Amino acid sequence: MKKNLLLLIAALFALNAAAQIKWYNPMEAGFPVIQSQAWVGEERENPYNRFPLRAKDKVRKAVWSLSHHSAGECIVFTTNAKEIQVRYTVGGGKYMNHMPATGVTGVDLYTKSRNGEEMWVAAAHYSMGDTVKYRFGSQGTRRIDFDSNQSHPHTYTLFLPLYNEVKWMEIGVPEGDKFTFEGLRAERPVVVYGTSIAHGACASRPGMAWCNILQRRLDRPVFNFGFSGNALFERGVIELLSEIDAKAYIIDALPNSHMIKPAEVLKDTIMKAVKLLREKHPVTPILLADHYGYPHSGTVKFWRGEETYSNETMKAAYEQLVADGVEEVYHITYKDFGMTLDATVEGVHPSDYGMVLYANAYEKKMLEILNEPVGEYRTTKPIQQSRDSYNWMERHNKIIKEGREAKHFKSVIIGNSIMHHWGGVEGFINRGEKSWEKHLKGAFNMGYGWDRIENVLWRIYHDELEGFTADNIYMMIGTNNIGISSDEEIIGGIEHLVNAIRVRRPEAKLTLIGIFPRANLEARVKRLNVGIANVARRLGVEFRDPGVNMLLEDGKIDASLFVDGLHPNNDGYERVAKAFTEK
Repeated sequence: MKKNLLLLIAALFALNAAAQIKWYNPMEAGFPVIQSQAWVGEERENPYNRFPLRAKDKVRKAVWSLSHHSAGECIVFTTNAKEIQVRYTVGGGKYMNHMPATGVTGVDLYTKSRNGEEMWVAAAHYSMGDTVKYRFGSQGTRRIDFDSNQSHPHTYTLFLPLYNEVKWMEIGVPEGDKFTFEGLRAERPVVVYGTSIAHGACASRPGMAWCNILQRRLDRPVFNFGFSGNALFERGVIELLSEIDAKAYIIDALPNSHMIKPAEVLKDTIMKAVKLLREKHPVTPILLADHYGYPHSGTVKFWRGEETYSNETMKAAYEQLVADGVEEVYHITYKDFGMTLDATVEGVHPSDYGMVLYANAYEKKMLEILNEPVGEYRTTKPIQQSRDSYNWMERHNKIIKEGREAKHFKSVIIGNSIMHHWGGVEGFINRGEKSWEKHLKGAFNMGYGWDRIENVLWRIYHDELEGFTADNIYMMIGTNNIGISSDEEIIGGIEHLVNAIRVRRPEAKLTLIGIFPRANLEARVKRLNVGIANVARRLGVEFRDPGVNMLLEDGKIDASLFVDGLHPNNDGYERVAKAFTEK
């Protein structure tokens, strides 16, 4: 009797705990939330499928079936919950002989610190029943917990199954906790066409597939069109991919298309695919990949011959494309991949170690192609942030869209909260609105509260200067690096930024604005501005230091011109406005 009573109490406790979870369906968000998915808004057989319904008659049956897998897709949401649950059903088998259920059918959760560093959230529990269930965090010592400011919401990325079709899904957090789905990223994606290796075989979990690693490394959407055993350059697929406004295309099909014989036919097939993409995208980079090689080719003549045949044909196709004058075509070789004898599961598909090697090679190549160099200083490594109360990524998406819609600006102003709070930003703090309306009405305010140099670099690398032209760009950044960065790092970071801006907007006149003075740091700011002026002189851009107009004769700030010793009030903005309008 006592035992039965205890079981009843335990069951009631479990039922009560389950009832306290509030569930959210991505399909009921009210706006699209499946990230890294093309053809948004078009009809699909299932919302999580990679191809729209109209593709069914354009591609082979095998490709159509594989396109139902959610490889590469993810859902982004923000919550302050200490426990996150996911439940969903799938349409296929849970595992394969050479790939675990956690990769075939599982999900994978990542987040970022407030300063933008990537963090992985391990599953506290998962089960692969009729309904697949994952729990991240749990009561007591295994809850999701951060070093500081736990109440501040964090944004999470949930990578979906690699080799299965999601039928429906819900994400749950404890009742009373905050939860919101995030909208789609506005940046142009990297589009990958490939084989099972791109599809995700044989990653142990979704985040370890090389396309998803690349997405995490570049911090940019990567659209995964890996079709296991079926990457044969068919025209229908290439035509569909050409509809996407891509930042770059990666074609990694040789592990399947080496079956196309003889060499002249394979070479012609590769070239036709590239030229088909080039018809719609005259300058979009296209990266052609070698077969990465078989680790056992040294002991089996057949495999040795297949990888040699593939790569010699790809080299011939690439060289012919270049000779034909096809621009922005690149080649990544099997040597670049650097795969070792220990990098696969069964001689064909990469293990997690192999996936990392694969992603390393692609990251290096893509940073070169996209002209996104990364330096040694903290300030020369692009990164997001979420230190302020507003939604940083939402502002980023809005800035990209506004730039594309406007097409041209007389003035663009880049900076941190000092610029953000000046004016021209609807629904936000405007401490100098009168001054803004008088001097800068119509200027494009690209100021972000709490931004550091490395955050601006991330924004520049992630399309904020694309889609429009400008007469003038004014940039003031660096004050939020004081306290965490040396003078050398600040000045070096600004130099890195200047180069990034000039590459992307060469038609605009760039003016560096000196860091505005701040209470108790006037001497350091003055020293920094000397260094920034030297950068401007060395790089041939103009430097202006209007902040001196907010100083008293003793070199201290005039407190009457500031809200808090850092942010100007309207009178303070009026003192510096001329530097943003003078020719």
